[in-house]
Amino acid sequence: MRAVITGATGLLGRHIAAALKDQDWNITAIVRETSDRSFLNQLGVQFHIADLSRDEALVPEMFRNADVVFHCAAAVTDWAPWPYFVAHTIDATRRVCDAMTAAGCRRLVHVSTVGVYGRPRVASPLREDQPHSSIGRWDYYTNSKIAAERIVRAQQHLDVTILRPAMIYGPGPHGLIARVADYLRTGKAAIAGDPAVTLPLIHVEDVARAAVLAATTPAAVGEAFNIVNPEPVTQTDFFNTIASLLGLSAVTKRIPYPLAYGVGFLAEIVAHATRSAAPPVFSRYRVSLFGHQRRYAIEKAVATLRWQPQVAFRDGIRQTIAT
Repeated sequence: MRAVITGATGLLGRHIAAALKDQDWNITAIVRETSDRSFLNQLGVQFHIADLSRDEALVPEMFRNADVVFHCAAAVTDWAPWPYFVAHTIDATRRVCDAMTAAGCRRLVHVSTVGVYGRPRVASPLREDQPHSSIGRWDYYTNSKIAAERIVRAQQHLDVTILRPAMIYGPGPHGLIARVADYLRTGKAAIAGDPAVTLPLIHVEDVARAAVLAATTPAAVGEAFNIVNPEPVTQTDFFNTIASLLGLSAVTKRIPYPLAYGVGFLAEIVAHATRSAAPPVFSRYRVSLFGHQRRYAIEKAVATLRWQPQVAFRDGIRQTIAT
């Protein structure tokens, strides 16, 4: 079996490559000229050099004879100008679909996010048929992921599966835990809202396994799947487990959720007005990411893909920090 991976040098892409290598797949990665390919070189991965944000970057030949394309590439920040998200998420997805169609390659596993459901206030776990939503017009990350899903759903000549992972963590570059560690080291970390709010987390190895299963399960074609570990991990557990492993003080400060959300909105206004390249410490997206209670149903992935999360939170955190 031959796979093509976009975003292969990122956190998830490299773990998908490793999972495929364990099953003796032939792997080609589409990477930028400046990307660090050292990990993929160790796996014996082949390369095409291309910047998906540019019109002329992709050619159909890159996808010729591929059995599956794993599209992981996207803007991974929550703070950048809207044109950046258009180029790196929306237009990049359209270019991948167009090149696949021209090459006669049909099978696409598209990586999205549970964030496309927005932040609805519902008690029951959100299922895959939950309508899409975002925090607002400045929620560029979510809005671009919603637009990318619309593009892949509209394809008439591709067999598409959409994966919607939760907050991905694990060893690798540009990870969630590294950003949280930097926040904790400031000494200004605080819990937004109820400290008992549980976080939707998933270890990157569990997402990679789900991606491979999606690619090899015929019943997954045309479907979307939430990929989340249902293990209950509270805000307090999350921050203080990381703090303890790093030898830092526990987080004891608390900010009422409405206050934190309001401060985040004001910070966004100021940052947009001044065209700040640096993200505000608080934004509505970041406050709601940790302070808004969200639960997601995974029964569909369990039943269709025969997938189950295998990495427990504390084991995954120890592994991540150790590497």
